[in-house]
Amino acid sequence: MISTPSYRKAFFSAVAFHVFLVVLLLTDSSSQRPVVTPETKSTPRMDLPMASTPNQEVVKAVSVDNKEIMDTVNRLKQEREQQRNAELNHQNNLKRQAEAAKQQRIREQQQIAKLKDEANKIAIERKKQVEEDKQHLKELTNQKTLETKRIAELKKQKEELVRQQGLEEKKLAELTYKKSEEKMKADKLKAEQAKTEKADLAKADQAKASMENKKRTEAAAATAQQAQNSENQARIAGEVDKYKALIVTAIGRNWILPENANSSMSSQFRIRLAPDGMVLEVSLIRSSGDPLLDRSAQTAIFKASPLPVPTDAETFNLFRDISLTVRPEQVRG
Repeated sequence: MISTPSYRKAFFSAVAFHVFLVVLLLTDSSSQRPVVTPETKSTPRMDLPMASTPNQEVVKAVSVDNKEIMDTVNRLKQEREQQRNAELNHQNNLKRQAEAAKQQRIREQQQIAKLKDEANKIAIERKKQVEEDKQHLKELTNQKTLETKRIAELKKQKEELVRQQGLEEKKLAELTYKKSEEKMKADKLKAEQAKTEKADLAKADQAKASMENKKRTEAAAATAQQAQNSENQARIAGEVDKYKALIVTAIGRNWILPENANSSMSSQFRIRLAPDGMVLEVSLIRSSGDPLLDRSAQTAIFKASPLPVPTDAETFNLFRDISLTVRPEQVRG
């Protein structure tokens, strides 16, 4: 039948028209235009009585093909509409995700800025603490320098005392010698008596001089011992103050205060230390009245272990078992 010229012509015309219709619908799917097909055009003619001819069979075949094409077109339109809706939903999801990511970046930037600000504050507080420690050490050094000067002055006074003692002994010897000569010249006749008196006088003078020398020596030794004791006490006091300040600073850096802690409160602890500064035992001697503050202070002492202690055994004996009072105001960031 397709070899019939009239059927071939009608078939290709219908195919060309439907291809044009599909292209038109795909390029402008939003507009709903009425479609004129050979089927609609031939409807009035179908009402007329016609004889069954080959052309009528061609029209029927074309009508069937047209219905299938329309179904395909409608299906393609529905698929295209579904794809467009899916694309819109996908774009909306991408917009929401982009907005959420933007908000997340803003929050992260704010968090980073906050962390930087807190880090700067901590750095400033630590720098301030270091400066205070340096100032305290400088004061301790100045105090030690003054003690050293005072000890030097005491030594100088001791040397001056010894020199005065030598001059007095020399002067006393000269006076004794002159007095002996005068007695020998004045009492030649009583030589034996003079010799005896001279010997007795010499013995008395020697005993007196020996007694005075002994007293001066004992006084000088006592002065030197006192100076040495003062020097040792000053040195130990300086070391004790220095290491107590270092211990309080170390505890303060590890002390996490409870909320609304009262800075006027204080807790006193008894701390037992090992020679390397390790905290062996912490006992609460006097409570601040706030159990949370006491526990946080005790925890800070253990966290700060090992604590700074002097390496000198004699000085460390003062730190082996110490009593320490801590206050919230000693906390450093």
